[in-house]
Amino acid sequence: MPVTPTIAAQPDDDPNLAWVLLGKGLDLYQDAVLILGEEGRFVYVNDAATRALEYSREALLTMGPPDIDPNISRERCQEILQSPEGQAFVIDTVHKTQSGKQIAVQVHGVTLRREGRLFAVSIVRDMSEAQRMQEALQQRQQYWRTLLDEFPFFVWLKDEHSRLLAANIAYARVARVASTAELEGRTEFDFFPKDLAETYVADDKAVMAAGVAHYVEELYVDEHGQRRWMEVWKSPLHQHGKVVGTVGYSRDITDRKHTESELQKALAFAQGVIDAFPDLLFETDREGRYLNIWTRNPELLAASREALLGRTLQEVLSPESVAIAEMAFAEAEHKGVSLGHVISVATSLGPRWFELSVSQMRTSVDARPHFITVSRDVTQRLELQDELTLREREYRTLVENSPDVIARFDLQFGCRYANPVLLKAVGRLDTGALGCSPHALWGQEVGAKLAQHLVQVVDSKTPVELELQWSDALGRRICSLVSLTPELDDDASVSSVLLVGRDIGELKAYQDKVHQMAFYDALTGMPNRVLFHDRLAQMLKDAAYHRAQAGVMVVDLDRFKQINDTMGHAAGDALLKEVSLRLRASVRTYDTVARLGGDEFGMLLPKIHTGSHLARVAGKVKTAFNQSFWLEGQEIFVSCSVGIAVYPTDSETAEELLKYADSAMYSAKRSGRNSFRFYSRDMTEHAQQRLTLEFDLRRALQRGELALHYQPKVLLASGATVGCEALLRWTHPRLGQVSPELFIPVAEDAGLINQLGAWVLRESCSTAVAWNAGATQPRKVAVNLSARQIQASGLVAQVKEIVSQTRCKPQWLEFEITESLLLDEDGVAVKALQALRDMGATIAIDDFGTGYSALSYLARFPIDTLKIDKSFIHSATTDHFRAELIKAILSIARCLNQEVVAEGVETPEQADFLAAEGCQLAQGFLFSKAVPREQLLGMFGA
Repeated sequence: MPVTPTIAAQPDDDPNLAWVLLGKGLDLYQDAVLILGEEGRFVYVNDAATRALEYSREALLTMGPPDIDPNISRERCQEILQSPEGQAFVIDTVHKTQSGKQIAVQVHGVTLRREGRLFAVSIVRDMSEAQRMQEALQQRQQYWRTLLDEFPFFVWLKDEHSRLLAANIAYARVARVASTAELEGRTEFDFFPKDLAETYVADDKAVMAAGVAHYVEELYVDEHGQRRWMEVWKSPLHQHGKVVGTVGYSRDITDRKHTESELQKALAFAQGVIDAFPDLLFETDREGRYLNIWTRNPELLAASREALLGRTLQEVLSPESVAIAEMAFAEAEHKGVSLGHVISVATSLGPRWFELSVSQMRTSVDARPHFITVSRDVTQRLELQDELTLREREYRTLVENSPDVIARFDLQFGCRYANPVLLKAVGRLDTGALGCSPHALWGQEVGAKLAQHLVQVVDSKTPVELELQWSDALGRRICSLVSLTPELDDDASVSSVLLVGRDIGELKAYQDKVHQMAFYDALTGMPNRVLFHDRLAQMLKDAAYHRAQAGVMVVDLDRFKQINDTMGHAAGDALLKEVSLRLRASVRTYDTVARLGGDEFGMLLPKIHTGSHLARVAGKVKTAFNQSFWLEGQEIFVSCSVGIAVYPTDSETAEELLKYADSAMYSAKRSGRNSFRFYSRDMTEHAQQRLTLEFDLRRALQRGELALHYQPKVLLASGATVGCEALLRWTHPRLGQVSPELFIPVAEDAGLINQLGAWVLRESCSTAVAWNAGATQPRKVAVNLSARQIQASGLVAQVKEIVSQTRCKPQWLEFEITESLLLDEDGVAVKALQALRDMGATIAIDDFGTGYSALSYLARFPIDTLKIDKSFIHSATTDHFRAELIKAILSIARCLNQEVVAEGVETPEQADFLAAEGCQLAQGFLFSKAVPREQLLGMFGA
């Protein structure tokens, strides 16, 4: 049953009642509340937790955080519970409901201790809505940016120094930059002529000084370098009551300015010939009252001239026509002229349509405006125009708005029509393309090709389709699928040729991209495994046909994973790119270098004469790696291992050649890396044996084939046994005793070392508990740790859990490491060893003197014991040089206050020499071989 934490009560209070009242209060809390006990299960959950997680209270009280949170482990729970009382924690994670739904949550908690028991109280807040609000905010910001960029006019925001803070795409286009981001922090002086920029800045200062919006018409330079007019609205930008900049927008009014200018000329001319007009001519005041009327066709009036004079538009025309006429008057009053408004008038000839041309006139400065209106009968024109519009709408919808290039050529190959897409592409939107030849539109080379096919179409009267590569006015390369169709007259003769060109550039680019993705590595741009296999097959076919030799190489980087883990994947990717360049430079132009995956590369070398040629190439590859690599400002040295297989000597099949080259590469790695190897039959047999050994090792634990033997450690001064080293033994059902030197590397490569290490530690702790039961002095059991165990993130937590479960004291354990760990660059090993030492265990360096020993390493790492390798001990009494080395090691240990254990002591002379030189501990056959646990406890029991 879950244990319920008690609540401190006053002497007269009922603690159970206080707990019940607290629970009732927590059940009213809107957020989920969960209390975790030290057994790793919830001891209390409120109603909000049951609703959110969809479990019953009874079900939740049998569960723990790992059951509802895929991101938290039981080890993490224990770490939280073991933290100091009152320590708060905040965790952003997800909770999984009973139905499988995942909820984003934020957990706020604190650790408590009540009556000697540990609890963690957590308040869980559902963050799903907050995430949705954040996503909605980001989406809304994107909407506003999209809306701003879709405006056809220029929009910008500047600071008080006229520096651009933001602008839309239209502004970026006229400023001739690729994106709006390139505008930020810059001024118009960076994009426009100095005189225009000075005008813009002066307007900005005037707006900020006045503090009110300002309208102005200014010149600007468009993307084609032409000066054009724009109307500009600028407003001051206020912040906290202070003007901090300007905001504005503008639009091009060049066409309007041009129209206004032309209109003024037309009106001046019309004033002289007004009496010759065949159309109706009216003079009206601002209220629409007829003041004068001129006409040659009185039947077109709504009434007689006498009846109209003095009356207003409202009294003569329909409400709809009055509204249009008033709109024209208002426009004429504002602009001086109004053109193109059409009204309907009921005449003696029936309903007629009139187009109004209205101009404003003033008899004096203070007089109210009068208007001159020319009213032209456009009834017949509108009827014809409606018919024409109906037909042209279909054509223009198809042609003018088509994304395709469309043109028509006559029999002399002069252009008779070009749609806007073509005009824009060839830079003739302003000048047009009428009469232009294909050479004038597309250039000499492309034009000649088109002219040749135009001749073919005219002569054969049959369509032609071709693919055309050309450049537009902006220099962009375009690939078009062009159709040339003959257009026939009534007599079946060709009158013109219609050209329709569809841009297939994206399709071609997509095809190229698909090809690139299918056959080339995305990171390095080199051939990938698929293309490598294809070229390998082709190389073998060619070699078989020409009876030539060919080589296959596999190149793998040494310790690439360490660089990737310590410096990050970005640095690893940069290294792979540089490696690919160096490999490519090491071979001939027609050789193939491919990235097979990860840090493995393949090389195909056809047309070789001897194996020495491949050896020279491998040497060039090694030389290419002698030069350092610079990654993120750091100088890194990386080596590689190369495996080589030869066709047809090693095999005649692609699959076997690649496998044999791979096998040779791994042989090079096992031989110390930074070398190359040719394939041999022994490699294949060795690889097969290694695979078999790995398969059997995976089942060894289940079958009980593994066991620990313990070799005692004795005090040289007294001969007392004070510890032992746990040594893993494997009794194979077919092979018998398998040496650890064979199966430990296999376990590391196969990812089994952590599982084996946990089993060894658990067995060693159990032995240490039994061995120290009733002992007057503590006896240590030494456990070997591999480099991969220490690099694993969960080692310290695993040790704590096993020590706790077996009730083993950390003071009874010593962890032995090899000197290779002293090269730890990222500090992971140092932190792990220090954590083990802080628990109470001691740390020893095994086989000291055979690896990478250095005084700086001994000072940096938390080392308690040095174990002198047995290779020094065997010749200690016969080899003066070895003896002096042992004395030096003992001297160093004394200076660093470290113990020394001599390994492999087999003779009394060796023991006497070591004791005389101050060595404290020894182990070896002189004292005892490694024995099973029962024998150890029987020989050296308490």
